[in-house]
Parts: sequence; C-alpha cells; structure tokens
Amino acid sequence: MLARLMKYEIKSTARLFIPLYAVLLIFALLNRFLNPFETLEAAESFSIQILLRGLSIGAYFFLIIAVFVITLVIIIQRFYKNLLGDEGYLMFTLPMKPWQHIANKLLTAILWCVFSVTVITGSFFILFDSGQIFEFLNYLKDSIKQTFGTAGFLVLPTLVIAQLTAGLMMLYNAMALGQLFQKNRLLASFGMYCALYSIQQVIYVICLLLLANTSFLSLIRTGAPAPWDMNLFLGTLAISGFLLAAAHFVVVNYVLNTKLNLD
Repeated sequence: MLARLMKYEIKSTARLFIPLYAVLLIFALLNRFLNPFETLEAAESFSIQILLRGLSIGAYFFLIIAVFVITLVIIIQRFYKNLLGDEGYLMFTLPMKPWQHIANKLLTAILWCVFSVTVITGSFFILFDSGQIFEFLNYLKDSIKQTFGTAGFLVLPTLVIAQLTAGLMMLYNAMALGQLFQKNRLLASFGMYCALYSIQQVIYVICLLLLANTSFLSLIRTGAPAPWDMNLFLGTLAISGFLLAAAHFVVVNYVLNTKLNLD
C-alpha cells in the first residue's frame, strides 16, 4: 500500500517538477550555444548582445535557485494540504495508517530533493566543458579521500541523507504541532519550527560533547585531524540526525493518530 501511495504522490508532483527541470536544462543548453562567459570576458564595450547573454546566464542561475525554493515549497505544501488541510478528510479515509502517510511524504520528498540536485548537476555538464567538470570531480574525490579516507565516500552521503531526513521531519513536526492551535495555524507552525530548531541545535551540541569528545577536541586543536577523527565526528552527526528524524516521526505519528484536528 505504501508503494501505491508513493506512486500516486510521485505522479501528482511530477507534473510540477518535470516542467521546471525541463526549463532549467533548456536554459543550460541555450547558454552552452551562446557561450556567455567567454563573450562577457572578451567584451570591450557594452552592447545589446552582451546584455542579452548576460540576462540569459542570469536567468539560468535564477532557475537553479528557483529549483531549490520550489522544491521546498512543494514539499511543505503537499504535507500541509494533503494531511492537515481539507484533503486530509479524504486521505485519512484510505486504508492506510498515519505512519504510512508520513513515510510516503518523507520518501517522496527525499526522492525529489535528490532529483533536483541531479538535474542541476546535469545542467552543469551541459553548460560547462565536461573535461573541466571531470577535472573538478577528480580533485574533489582526491580531497575527500585525503581528508576522510575511503570511508568518507560512505560517511558523507550518509550524513547528507541523515540531515536531509531530520530537516524534513522537523518541518512536518512543526506543521503537525502547529495545527493543534485553533487560530493562526501557519504562524503557530512557524513558531514551532523555530522552537524545534533551537532544541535540535542543543541536542547536536550535547551529542558532540558526549559521543564525539575526542574528535571534537581534535577538530578544535588542530587544523589537520586524522581521517578517523573526521569520520567519527561526521558519523556522530549522522547518527544524531537519524535519531532526531525518528523522534520527529514518532511525534508526528502520535499527533496524526490522536490529536488531528481538520476543522
């Protein structure tokens, strides 16, 4: 049932994301042919051609920002509107438990976040010379291996997923707690987010001091900590992120099970 719910969710959101991705890739391709960077660098005086190419590359970078912003807006809107708004009456009549609705929103949101980053990265391959990009990627790979060791290629993606999951669940938790108020629910949700964010930062500090004492002190005292210390430090952040995400999940599930108020 969860797979069916995700399939429906992906179809519903794809019609919003795919046109946005297509526009970004089209602008990347357009700028590849216009070659605005060399044009602007070689320009000796202002002209309409320079203006148009400057606007074109400006629109491309604006679209990159728009992809991130719209992704976040859609993630928030889908959870609030489908589960906490008027559509909640329909969603909770389905033979699905609240935790399945939460998992559906979370997994789909993570999927679209990954797709957004992938499409933006793909647009870089279209816009810039692939040789330069591969050279940068090789440099990045060597830097990661030198700083974190081979384990870094596992620890870093895990940390990103953990922090993304925790961040999304904190958003869902803030909205779920905000709907407990009778009035000004959006404002209450924002207030709950600020409170949860502050609590989360305190928890991170406590976890670092308790679980990663050695690596944390090493990071402070030296500019070149050992890969083990770095991986222990980042691994602690990843574990803390997953634990916080689980805690948020439990609270949201409890609210939707026992305290849901769609009036």
